[in-house]
Amino acid sequence: MNELISAPIPAENILSSKFRVHPVLSDAMEPTLKSNRDYVLLAPVSSYVGEGVYAIFDGFGVPELFRVEPEFGKGLRLFRDNKRYDKDYVLSIEKFEEVVVAFMIAEIKVKDERFLREASHA
Repeated sequence: MNELISAPIPAENILSSKFRVHPVLSDAMEPTLKSNRDYVLLAPVSSYVGEGVYAIFDGFGVPELFRVEPEFGKGLRLFRDNKRYDKDYVLSIEKFEEVVVAFMIAEIKVKDERFLREASHA
């Protein structure tokens, strides 16, 4: 097989019990993720695994989604895609590891809610 083209990942891998589907409950990641419409597929993690979107537990209620990237010499920068949330946070790796619960491995963009709503009545 060509080294530049990887084999497709079997669909069964998405159904792994290691992953969890969570609804997007906040507008904090809009326009990337729509509140009360989109979902994310999360993999549990307890450390930084690279740039991306993480679920962070703040000690209250449901974990929140933050985009995370390295802030060279300072630690990790946590921020939201929605420009109305203008506060960024910079955490040390150690502090980040205390609050991180998952890494987003996929976005689930709902195109037609009817089928999802009907599924609960089946």
